[in-house]
Amino acid sequence: MKKLFIFYILFLGLQLHADFVDINADHFYANDIQKVAFFEGNARIKQDANEFNASKVKVLFDEQKKAIQYEAEGLVRFNLVEHKIHYQGKANKVVYTPLGSLYLFYGDVVLQDFTNNRKIVAQTISLDLKTGLADIKGDSKQPVHFRFEIEDRK
Repeated sequence: MKKLFIFYILFLGLQLHADFVDINADHFYANDIQKVAFFEGNARIKQDANEFNASKVKVLFDEQKKAIQYEAEGLVRFNLVEHKIHYQGKANKVVYTPLGSLYLFYGDVVLQDFTNNRKIVAQTISLDLKTGLADIKGDSKQPVHFRFEIEDRK
């Protein structure tokens, strides 16, 4: 029985560990009243296989002190695995809302989808992983560039 209890505690610990977000940076400061935390200088967010590297990260919290939004700015590089799809890329700014599973990428966005062999270059990309909807925008100087593989038509 004691071994079963220890196994249960270890298993529970592993389950709880999956919900951890690791953030490292050169400087940290927070405002408890506004429920916001700032990480500046070589900021790195890591949760499971997902990772963001940026100059600055801002985390917004709700009343229960749960993170409701992450904002990464300044030459953001990212590596994401969501719904078994592996994304990698860069942008000037990335906003992630965990509750809605919504990613917003802003400014000189390059998004590589390794799972489906696709590459998107745009000014803004919105990926709603709950609904599966994507909204991709370019501008007059840099239109959207979408590159993907098609099956052979034999």
